[in-house]
Amino acid sequence: MTSRERVWAAITHQPVDRIPCDFWGTAEVRRMLLQHFRTDDWQVVLDELGVDAIVSIGMRYAGPRWTGPDGRPAGLWGVQSRTITLPTGGTYSERIHAPMAEFTEVAQVEDFDLGDPADWDFAAAAEAARNAHPHSVTMGGYLAPYVDLWNLFGEQRALLNIALRPELIEAVLDRVIDYRLRQHRMFFAAAAEWLDLAQVTDDFGSQNGLVMSPAAIRSLFWPHYRRAIALAHEFGLKVYHHDDGGIGEIVPDLVEMGVEVLNPIQYRCRHMDREWLKREFGDRLCFHAAIDNQYVLPFGTPEDVRREVRENIRILASDGTGYICGPCHNIQSGTPLENVLALYDEIRTAGNRQ
Repeated sequence: MTSRERVWAAITHQPVDRIPCDFWGTAEVRRMLLQHFRTDDWQVVLDELGVDAIVSIGMRYAGPRWTGPDGRPAGLWGVQSRTITLPTGGTYSERIHAPMAEFTEVAQVEDFDLGDPADWDFAAAAEAARNAHPHSVTMGGYLAPYVDLWNLFGEQRALLNIALRPELIEAVLDRVIDYRLRQHRMFFAAAAEWLDLAQVTDDFGSQNGLVMSPAAIRSLFWPHYRRAIALAHEFGLKVYHHDDGGIGEIVPDLVEMGVEVLNPIQYRCRHMDREWLKREFGDRLCFHAAIDNQYVLPFGTPEDVRREVRENIRILASDGTGYICGPCHNIQSGTPLENVLALYDEIRTAGNRQ
């Protein structure tokens, strides 16, 4: 099987010749692997590791520039961030301005100019999808209502407003989801011929469970999720849902609404028992990732990593399919090279025993 055939077979619960795998890693980890394999070509690294990969197709903003309150350049809707350097040499982006952080009234939301959802380069995204589709399963778009709230309010204010001003949150979601659905309809119209998956996603989980009550999620977010999932299905796309942490309480809802691929399966978090997930939802969900990168990948031995791979394949591919193996988030800077190599070597070895 080709990589595309192998990943698609796992997603659609068909037999596979071996368990497919994917790669997520920080820029520092990528540089480490490029150096190890003595190449400047990332595809060489993927081939050496035996990575099948789902290729994500993004959209480039092409509209009027946004600026923050200080007049400096900003991202969509005026969100500003800065880069933080870690002791390991890695970096991450930290938000420093959320444009709705001080909003308290629905009228302020109604007066806020979100811009034109047509201000994106759909043609370039369609071309990228067309080029990737022959050799890889492709995933396009990013519909993430709660993430948009994070960016507009900041995480703390978003959660406070969900509890104290739900009418404000509903007003923001109504406007933002309208923007996103119009944006993605244009994107899918241009690119769906070469797309396989649409990402309808969020981050409702923490290490110890959900960041808010299931009732709040169902009331505020699920009506918009149903619209987003319906749009993806209208264009013949399967729905991929990324959600870190302990989200087990809402997995039945996601399946009922039409989610077909679930990532990242952080099984060390509360309510994320792998046996339960596979037993209850394995006929409807393809599981993506699951290799622990909080403990095993950064701090374990290569044999610990190999054991982790075997255990995940045993559980999540117990029927021989429905699982794409890989790290449960970006492999972080500071992770030993030998552990990364052991991860992909064992996926090839153990995955071929199915």
